[in-house]
Amino acid sequence: MSDKRWKAGERKHAKDMGTERIPVTGRQRDKGGADYETPMFAFGDKDGYRRPGYLEQWIADLEGYARPRDKIPIVVWHEPGQRRDNDLVFLRWKDWVDLHGTNT
Repeated sequence: MSDKRWKAGERKHAKDMGTERIPVTGRQRDKGGADYETPMFAFGDKDGYRRPGYLEQWIADLEGYARPRDKIPIVVWHEPGQRRDNDLVFLRWKDWVDLHGTNT
């Protein structure tokens, strides 16, 4: 059976978190249903969109500082003029799995 690349990615990420991908037929019909869940988190996997180059650079620059110090680089992105409690947090999937996953 052929599997779409994005679907296989969702399955892999769900497995990393010790859970299973929720098929579209099993999701809530409201907007934004989760692709997979854990007791604490609801995940929405997105595939096919390009990361902004500046975000990639920010993470790479911070990694150069953080990794030699055995720290995890996390970028907090703030949109000027918006409330700070709506800022977004970015980190690499490997780091997320190391913190919250099953490490399988």
